[in-house]
Amino acid sequence: MRKLLFVLSNLFLSVAGLAMLQDFLESKRNGFTFYFDESLLYKTVWTLFIPILAFLYRRLQKASLKTAAQTAIFIVTPILIHLFCLPLIAVMFSELFYGGRYDLYKFFSYTLINHLSVLFLVYTIFVLGFSYWLKTPLRINEAQNNTTLATIIINNGKDNVVVNIDEIIQITSATPYIYIHLENRKYLHPETLRALSEQLDSNVFVRVHKSTLVNITKVSSFRSRLNGDYDLEMTTGELVRLSRTYAAGFKKTIRARSSG
Repeated sequence: MRKLLFVLSNLFLSVAGLAMLQDFLESKRNGFTFYFDESLLYKTVWTLFIPILAFLYRRLQKASLKTAAQTAIFIVTPILIHLFCLPLIAVMFSELFYGGRYDLYKFFSYTLINHLSVLFLVYTIFVLGFSYWLKTPLRINEAQNNTTLATIIINNGKDNVVVNIDEIIQITSATPYIYIHLENRKYLHPETLRALSEQLDSNVFVRVHKSTLVNITKVSSFRSRLNGDYDLEMTTGELVRLSRTYAAGFKKTIRARSSG
């Protein structure tokens, strides 16, 4: 959010500056006097994008644009707010700093004639861009969370054993199979570690070695080996090596769970 607002703020301030430069060059070309304060006042249209887009961003995060009518409302509403707020703000500044030289109708008509198409393009691109690009990662994450496994069916000879995911202590690779470790026994399962990890909640099952996933809720403590690696003590008393390669990710996940 902050990065987006920072980028947009710099973008619109830069555009405002370029528009003022354009006014200056146009006045020189036509032999007119350039009034900096007047040019600055009329470029308020660009700076007003910043707070309106920030508000629109927050509203879009909570909204679900499922129909064309909903999308149109999110485009038209900020345009109308911009059209009516800009003249009011400009007239206020005119009264405070310019002796009321510029009236409401003059600002409104100027904005309508010169900037309506710009307002339409900016807000349309922002709303559609948010819907189809910025919100896509959120939808993907939601879909992934909704499809995580709750149980695994393991073929154990003639029997099919249903194992609850939250009972798993760790999963280790035994290429081309994996071992699923429970508290008192382990099962050989015909699936790769990578394939199964993609179906598990990444906030619970964390890779601690290239060949090992652990259920982070089953970790009772961990201590350093003083070489970058760690020993994880599981609730069963078993020690599992945490490779230095995966230590940062493990710590980040366990801290997030602790703070949550």
